[in-house]
Amino acid sequence: MVIKYSLKMIAAIVLMVLTTSLYGQSGVGKLAGKVVDEATKEPLIGANIVLVNTELGAASDVNGNYYVLNITPGTYTVQISYIGYGKKIFKDVRIVAGITYELNVELSSNYQLDQVVVTAKKLFEEKATNTVKVLDADQINKLPVKGVEKLVGMTAGVVMLEGSGGASGNAVVNVRGGRGGEVVYIVDGVPQNDIYNGANTAQVSNGAIDQISFQVGGYEAKYGQAQSGIVNVTTKSGTNKYTFFTDLMTSSFTDDYGYNLYSANFGGPFVPGNAHHTFFLSAERGYFLDGRPSARGVVIPSANINSKTLPGNDQDVWRFTGKTYHNFEALQVRLGANVNFRNYRTYVQSYAKSNSDHNPRIKDENYSYNARLSQSLSNSAAWNLNLGYTLFNRKRGDGVFFDNIDAYGDTIANKALTLQGSYVGQDANKLFFAHGSTYSSGFYERTRNSKLSADFDFTNQFGKHLVEFGAGVAYHTIRYYLMNPARAVAIDNAGPNSKSLLVRSALALPTMIGFDATGQTMTDSDVDQFISTDTYTMQAAPKHPLVGYGYIQDKYELNDLVINVGLRFDYFASKADVLKNESMPIYGGLDSTRLDKGDLKIKDPEVHFSPRIGVGFPVTTSTVFHAMYGRFIQEPSLQDIYTNYDALKGFETAGSQLQGVNTGNLSSEVTTQYEIGFRQLIANGSGMINLTAFYKNTVGLVNDDNIFWYTMPGSARGQSYGPENTDFGTVKGIALALSVNKISYFSFNLDYTYSLAEGTGSSTTSSQTAAFRNSSGETPKVIAPLDFDQRHTGVLNIDFTIPENENNSILRAISANLIFSFQSGRPYTPLLQQDITPGGASNLGETKGYVNSSYMPGSSRIDLRVEKRIFADNFTITPYVVVENLLNSENIVNVFRSTGSATTTGYLNTTEGAAKAASNPNYASDYMALEHTPINFGIPRLIKLGIKVNFTGSSM
Repeated sequence: MVIKYSLKMIAAIVLMVLTTSLYGQSGVGKLAGKVVDEATKEPLIGANIVLVNTELGAASDVNGNYYVLNITPGTYTVQISYIGYGKKIFKDVRIVAGITYELNVELSSNYQLDQVVVTAKKLFEEKATNTVKVLDADQINKLPVKGVEKLVGMTAGVVMLEGSGGASGNAVVNVRGGRGGEVVYIVDGVPQNDIYNGANTAQVSNGAIDQISFQVGGYEAKYGQAQSGIVNVTTKSGTNKYTFFTDLMTSSFTDDYGYNLYSANFGGPFVPGNAHHTFFLSAERGYFLDGRPSARGVVIPSANINSKTLPGNDQDVWRFTGKTYHNFEALQVRLGANVNFRNYRTYVQSYAKSNSDHNPRIKDENYSYNARLSQSLSNSAAWNLNLGYTLFNRKRGDGVFFDNIDAYGDTIANKALTLQGSYVGQDANKLFFAHGSTYSSGFYERTRNSKLSADFDFTNQFGKHLVEFGAGVAYHTIRYYLMNPARAVAIDNAGPNSKSLLVRSALALPTMIGFDATGQTMTDSDVDQFISTDTYTMQAAPKHPLVGYGYIQDKYELNDLVINVGLRFDYFASKADVLKNESMPIYGGLDSTRLDKGDLKIKDPEVHFSPRIGVGFPVTTSTVFHAMYGRFIQEPSLQDIYTNYDALKGFETAGSQLQGVNTGNLSSEVTTQYEIGFRQLIANGSGMINLTAFYKNTVGLVNDDNIFWYTMPGSARGQSYGPENTDFGTVKGIALALSVNKISYFSFNLDYTYSLAEGTGSSTTSSQTAAFRNSSGETPKVIAPLDFDQRHTGVLNIDFTIPENENNSILRAISANLIFSFQSGRPYTPLLQQDITPGGASNLGETKGYVNSSYMPGSSRIDLRVEKRIFADNFTITPYVVVENLLNSENIVNVFRSTGSATTTGYLNTTEGAAKAASNPNYASDYMALEHTPINFGIPRLIKLGIKVNFTGSSM
């Protein structure tokens, strides 16, 4: 595996160097201010402003004003000089995407010595007209948190289920009552969300991150295809000095969960001392014995199993980041790559007794290559050209057979089978699966989606107006495959009547977009397949949706007022085949009794215009109000749009009831957001309080719904359910952030949110049961709390740091960072009875209350990181310990809906359950073991030891 991934990384770097590629929406920042004489306060005309070790700079005008545009987000050293005056050098100036950093300077002619000023981190971005949370590299390295989603999960307004994503994964976050998938993640200007399912599967090593900027809720017109927020990740760049960093972390000596994560960075100039051409490389390797540790282990008395770790739940990851910078004076070029490999399992409780090696395995590969060409035409104008390529590749299959689809139902490959093309069911107690069972009857899935993209943006400063316009386009290639190989593929694979794998796979009627019937070979066209003695063309060509956008925005900045006005244009062409008439699907085609091409059409492109308005104004020097309004568009996931002939064939039979059918007639979801708040400095400027009220309304949310149809006038009525734009949601709340920079050795941040999230559906499948059961009418819609309606959410972060220059030689350079998180419980719909027997009724029982009328218990936990820095010449060595869930709190993240308990359904106390237990002496023991699923609980106490080594050399 190491050799395989190493070869892939070499190929990735070669492709990065040979191509220029990046996708737009790359945020840049601005530095502005005024330079005056310290004594007279008169403006200094022609003062020189330089961002050290960059090509960026400016000169002050006749009024002493200056501005520097098109700055890549990060932390800089700014030098300001004027002939006859002493220089001032400002360190740790943090530039944030889309926000102006105001730096006003007074220079003195009384002395010529340079003054070095270390700027304090801003408690808030005073020029922001919306809510922005920023974390830089220094802050990230102190936190006991790994992963971009988990870092942004510390922000007010964000709800994240404990344990989500596991040790290696991408946690699902709900921002201000939005569904999962409504946040766009951008790494160095490249959106990472997959257009087919909307998810982000990419990750970046903590050590490679220079800055995370999280726009919560609303955002400016240059960003799109998100309804709840934008996460901008900027990775580190090389400098004129060579640097090396390594971070080794393990829990192999401290707990049972086998957490191991090793990372290394290396950067510097290509030519010693030359900052015009630099590089930065990062690599991270993680492997985890238990990829999703739980506070409750697995206990199955009938199999003598008592394990703290989840069986068959190993995971491993590789993460690579690379970036080069080239300053050709007139033109600047940035090339980069972010490449991820993740190999992990899905834990299945009903497999834990005898079959955990068959837990489904998923292998994800993410490739993201980027390049950006930039030019400053003058102090007041700049442009950027961005080109890009991304690729997401996934395989998902049985943990043993994986992509050997011929083996799933084969008696030779699977010794547990007694009949070719059959399944392995439960053991004698009928609760846990016997060894050899393939998950969900053996589904095999493949995804391979790529994107080519380009965009251009131009920025010009006209007096107090910063005007920006841009446009971009993305051309996607979608390939998807889903098939159940256990039955059809294994039948007739040998003997005199044997058929080829291609024919046997075609008989299984797989869903295939861009793959042939086996799912092993890509195809670029529809293909002929043999079914028995007939030949017909199956849909197999890949899909090529086209996404385009354009925007114009004006940021008008005065000393006491900021107005940010923008208009965005979005174009979305899925190029999907959709039914012309859902109420009479086959009647209007070439053959009124059969589904044919005449019954389908290419879905019309969507065009949307979205206004965005933000206002910020200071009431006093320490109080700033802001307000924001915006309309935000997000196209539905393509997995809810694309369909094929085979999926629609059921419409040929009058009166049929069809389940889970895409008709393709979906539109984009639309969110309108409002926000108003104020930021107030306290404690003589060393603290800040930020209070924000927000409201959002979303219409056209996708959920399963019924449609009724006829094969022809007067025929029996048929019914089907599938994705439709049927839902809406409303969210309102208040977010409070309180920060204090420094009290003695302490600083702290408190983020708290109170919100109400209500709507008619929490996900694209939340109405599935109602639609399935309601055969006589429309799917009932009830306004109720959403599944992620977590009323109270809070995070308190306390940092204790003794400076490096402290006189006490033992305690100097020690730091401790503590996170206390707390949240109220989430809602659920109570049931009268619940049977969790695999294949049983499960959640289809009768309810005993309104939708989401009951709430789970709340939870809280403490995470701690303690480290000590040791200095030796150019080296800094930092041993540390991280303890997650310090108090070993047993937090409940899911309950059984019949009891509200995380450990019992109460089924054994019912007449039906008691009868089953009486007829089988081992039934009750196994049922209770099945009920005690670890997934209902959060993480246990995890103790990780680590050491960091940081080397900063000379420029040679």
